[in-house]
Amino acid sequence: MLLPQEKVRVLISKLKQFYLSRKNYIDFENVDFTDVFDPYLEQKVTNPIMIIGEAPGANEVEQKQPFVGMAGKNLDYLISLSKYERERDFLITNTFPFRTYFENRNRTPKAVELKAGAKLLLEEIKIVQPRLILLLGNSAIRGFSYLPIKNSKIVKDFERGSINRFDFGFFQTGIGVTFHPSPISFNRKNIRDSLEKFFKELDLTKIT
Repeated sequence: MLLPQEKVRVLISKLKQFYLSRKNYIDFENVDFTDVFDPYLEQKVTNPIMIIGEAPGANEVEQKQPFVGMAGKNLDYLISLSKYERERDFLITNTFPFRTYFENRNRTPKAVELKAGAKLLLEEIKIVQPRLILLLGNSAIRGFSYLPIKNSKIVKDFERGSINRFDFGFFQTGIGVTFHPSPISFNRKNIRDSLEKFFKELDLTKIT
């Protein structure tokens, strides 16, 4: 039986191999295949909280890590309201792993891209087996609904700001659905209030 530190080392090794292999399974135009992933892998606890956004943007590609623009600053602020630490307790990733663009401007991933990304996302979830998954925004919820498992579409019915039990078949976990902390949405008081409340009340001890 592996000790916690050994489990983390195995997790890190598997994740790095997986992240560096993802571009072999995606074949679309107007996609930047720069590898973007959480830079704090070595500091994670086992079964961390997985935060899932939409897709990397230009800032993320430049720094090769997710959520580093204004949305990233908003997310850092929200995480600071919780009882958990960004580097240790959260693994931040995306529904579609690569930047999608049009005329060098960020664009929302198309349905066909989200469906391809969903297959990879499921493999990532299998490796991490997070104690909780947080879906940030419409694209994350939509992309998750494309996971090739029988009950993935029910996430569309989950109320924003809620955490729900979810059975993957190979394990069970909590699924939290909330808004994306983009500058446009975060500047709307009702959305900001909802996000702040969601992260302040985040409590893994209540998820059984």
